[in-house]
Amino acid sequence: MRNLIKTGLLAVGLTALTFTSCDDDILVENPTQFLSPDALLVDRKGAETYLYGAYDAVQHIVSAGGQGKDGWGIHWGSVAADEVVFPPWAGDRKFIYLHQLTPSNNIVRKIWGDLYESLNRVNSTIDRVGAMTDDQIDAEDRAKFVAEARYLRSMVLFSLVSTWENPPLILEETKDLNNLEVTNATPQEFYTAIIADLQAAAAVLPDEQGAGRATKGAAQALLGKVYLQMTGFPLNQTDKFAAAEAVLSEVMNSGTYDLVPNYRDVFSLNNEQNQEMVYSIGMDGPSKNEGGLLSTFYGPNGNVFNGGGWGTCFINHAHEASYDREDIRLFNNVAKHNANQTDPEQGFSNPETHTVGMNTWRGWKWHAEKPNQYPNDTPFDNPYIRYADVLLMYAEAKNGQGTLTQADLDMTVNRLRARARMSETAVPDAVVGTVAENATMLLDERRKELCFEGWRRNDLIRFGVYKEAISGITQGGPNAGDPGPEFQDFEIRWPIPQSEMDINPNLVQNPGY
Repeated sequence: MRNLIKTGLLAVGLTALTFTSCDDDILVENPTQFLSPDALLVDRKGAETYLYGAYDAVQHIVSAGGQGKDGWGIHWGSVAADEVVFPPWAGDRKFIYLHQLTPSNNIVRKIWGDLYESLNRVNSTIDRVGAMTDDQIDAEDRAKFVAEARYLRSMVLFSLVSTWENPPLILEETKDLNNLEVTNATPQEFYTAIIADLQAAAAVLPDEQGAGRATKGAAQALLGKVYLQMTGFPLNQTDKFAAAEAVLSEVMNSGTYDLVPNYRDVFSLNNEQNQEMVYSIGMDGPSKNEGGLLSTFYGPNGNVFNGGGWGTCFINHAHEASYDREDIRLFNNVAKHNANQTDPEQGFSNPETHTVGMNTWRGWKWHAEKPNQYPNDTPFDNPYIRYADVLLMYAEAKNGQGTLTQADLDMTVNRLRARARMSETAVPDAVVGTVAENATMLLDERRKELCFEGWRRNDLIRFGVYKEAISGITQGGPNAGDPGPEFQDFEIRWPIPQSEMDINPNLVQNPGY
């Protein structure tokens, strides 16, 4: 993304605030002055600058990662799901994948710390911008900026409760190092706070495609996702299916979003922040300190400068086999070519280039150009919620109530299948069945449509098939092992890092660890 947040380094409370940006009207390139929050928050411009720091706080942690951050979207959402497998050289990711986690795992510790650091920065924005007076900032601007920050906070809180289930809930800025011995919160307390933030944000934010900033539709779509997650483990609140249907129907009826006609174009570098992106996290690179990992964490065999990936993970065979042979998503999402030997267009469209053995097929969705200069600093924006996801969630909400009709499928799932169809007989329309049959179909459709976007583990847990899904991974090649035999029920959540347990006697470790 090239039109919003470039970089912001925000240390809240007692320390300083600096920013860099290509937007000379908002932020200062290579600043020479360091401002405390109190010195900055004196007018609208200062408040918006502080808000940009909140966007920066979530940019590389709630997403797939980048700039030294181990992104939650990859490590929670995909690593231990059923999209890809991980090789013996995958380091700490291997232990996440194989369900051999201990509270000392370094990635778990880093993601915990980064999420809480982000939470404090966002809390600071809510508290401090919210406390500005009418003579400093117009009330409407203040309310909008706070609403945007509350949306960002809901993203962080949702990551925390999804991953640890009972972590501490902190809703105010921490300004000093005293009284940090916080306690665990319940999942219900977390979800109550998330719902309050999203409802408040939706009531204030504009109804538009926000080009990387929070909007009414983004808040409503995330609220629908949150309601659906509450229908599964650990809360199992099936009454939330109706709440999800209601709020998702508002997004669908708004007219603000729609499907991009060609699936591949959804993820094109030249088509970012398109009409399908309900909310997408902005990235920019290379060499701008704003890049991410998409196109290299997932990318074909071959040198990264030729558009290849790192060799970090490989396609789960069952994932590849789930696609119709003439489903455009198969060609877009699974790389069977070597980037050193062909270009991305041929790798996508020409089966004669698909010469790589199946054990080393790779995930692929964001197609890096050849040549490129961004191996660890890719410019692709990170989709957070797409309109395709809204359609699938709406169908799920209807099915959860036993009210899904063929007409519902035709305006949701079958729209996606029509877009994916490469010939008239390919990717047949879905036909409504029993509630259980529909659920299986919807979960399968979610993987084909939304793979690598960070939601798969949440999906498997919510549908109640997490253990079943990972137990189905049995393949050779560069696979560190089969995760199913290692899995125990308590590992559906992550352990609280041991470093936190050591310094805070009030915390209770998740059972089993």
